[in-house]
Amino acid sequence: MNTIYVLDQNLELQGVIDEYVSVIWRPSYNEIGDFEIYLNATSKAIELLKPDWYVVRSSDVSEVQGVAVYKKVMIIKNIRLNTNVEDGDFLTVTGRELKFLLHQRIVWGRYIIRDTVEYALRRLIGANAVNPVEPTRTIPNMQHAEPKGYTESLDIQISNKQLDEAVVDICKTYGYGWDIYIKGDKLTVDIYKGVDRSYNQSERAYVVFSYDFDNLFETEYVYESENYANMTLVGGEGEGSDRIYSYVNNDVSGLERYEVFTDARDVSQNLDSEEDALSYEDYLLLLDERGKETLSDKTVIEGFNGEVISDLTFKYGVDFFIGDIVTVINEYGIEKNVRVISAIESEGEDGVKLLPQFSV
Repeated sequence: MNTIYVLDQNLELQGVIDEYVSVIWRPSYNEIGDFEIYLNATSKAIELLKPDWYVVRSSDVSEVQGVAVYKKVMIIKNIRLNTNVEDGDFLTVTGRELKFLLHQRIVWGRYIIRDTVEYALRRLIGANAVNPVEPTRTIPNMQHAEPKGYTESLDIQISNKQLDEAVVDICKTYGYGWDIYIKGDKLTVDIYKGVDRSYNQSERAYVVFSYDFDNLFETEYVYESENYANMTLVGGEGEGSDRIYSYVNNDVSGLERYEVFTDARDVSQNLDSEEDALSYEDYLLLLDERGKETLSDKTVIEGFNGEVISDLTFKYGVDFFIGDIVTVINEYGIEKNVRVISAIESEGEDGVKLLPQFSV
């Protein structure tokens, strides 16, 4: 059974919770996960579990080169106290992953970035949270992790959006993950990509969940295509016949073609002055990028949800991690190489359970 460490906003340990009814932890790969702690109401618990303080499980604490590292950290955002003469008094504490700190900032002004996806994310977070021009916008003790050197590139114009939403949109479009964890006395922002452990590759050991391996308890296979689109007409600035348009995947034809319109009127060709205006070709690249973002939300939804028995053959957090690609085969022979996009880890009266969510 995990012990729950409680830290204040200065990252100082304030105490521990070692008795509870149930704990649910759901970290996420490219979105922002959440948690729930359900426990008997005591003076100690009420005093310790304060809004905007941080909680982390003992299993997610390690030491690297003598420095304490806290992963899968959550922020307390909601507290509910229920009292009942017959059943007793209970606290329900919920909140979001530490990544939710970026929801407190917006993308201030307009950014045009032509670089790698990794650098684009680092620049947005750096300019709006880690080291902004306006010191009052700095999130204290926040730093970047070492860059990984990913080479995939993008052209993007973005402005006046919640910072966490901008990061999530880019990560989902390009298949990246992100995290904020505590390392020593720093909030460390990390951009990463999961590792392929599926049958698709031969560089590392396979991770496979199937009934034949006795490590798949139950599954739900989902295929939804009503919202699917693979071609978009992107409308930029201008009115009527003067409006600028671009196209993404215009070569798809016939019954294979699913069209959707992207309104990108907010993407501007002019910057601070006409002298700084983008060329027509560069502006089309920005429209294309917006179109790709639209299509990333119009994919076929295909994936598995299910309960796996991870301690028998492949242990979660040792043999595979959030963001990794694994192979899942259900009892009807449906086989998919899927990414682990989140995992619900629950502890309670029924023991410890792992319910990962997979997405193709």
